[in-house]
Amino acid sequence: MIETIVIVTIVTASALYWVRRLVPASQGMFWRGSADMLRAVHAPRALRDRAAQRALQGDKPPSGCGACTKCGDGGGCH
Repeated sequence: MIETIVIVTIVTASALYWVRRLVPASQGMFWRGSADMLRAVHAPRALRDRAAQRALQGDKPPSGCGACTKCGDGGGCH
């Protein structure tokens, strides 16, 4: 039973990481859903506000190449 929980947690974390990296627009949907869920379960206001703030940040188009240090250096990113 514990092995199943650990594997599901690892797979879920990996899937969320790659979705975030490959489809940055999904972040806004994720945080909007999180904010709605937190509102529904009457979570503390600080958590709801933080999720709502992250939802707004997720709607912005990405600028540059993220953490790339050689962005636009004659070959693009990476």
